[in-house]
Amino acid sequence: MKNQDRILLAKISFVFMIITTILIGWLIIPLFWMIPMTVVNNRIIKQLEKGEEKSFIVFSICTLIFANVISGILLLLAEVLNDENEVKEKESVKDKQ
Repeated sequence: MKNQDRILLAKISFVFMIITTILIGWLIIPLFWMIPMTVVNNRIIKQLEKGEEKSFIVFSICTLIFANVISGILLLLAEVLNDENEVKEKESVKDKQ
């Protein structure tokens, strides 16, 4: 899949993070980790839009456990799509040689 598909998955994940943060807003203690995780999720989207390839699998797992299951799964899918693209590119380079 293309990089734009990864960006779309990250943006959908960000929307779910915002919704979860708003719904948990009446609890004070979970907001201490929900707000920073939502901000980091937004930074991931910006990095993907710039084309910076940084791994965010650890953050995806933390999102899965501490924030929102759907957001965590979407971020993991975005990371897995990146790995599949890299494998396909390496195979195509080997085939050309």
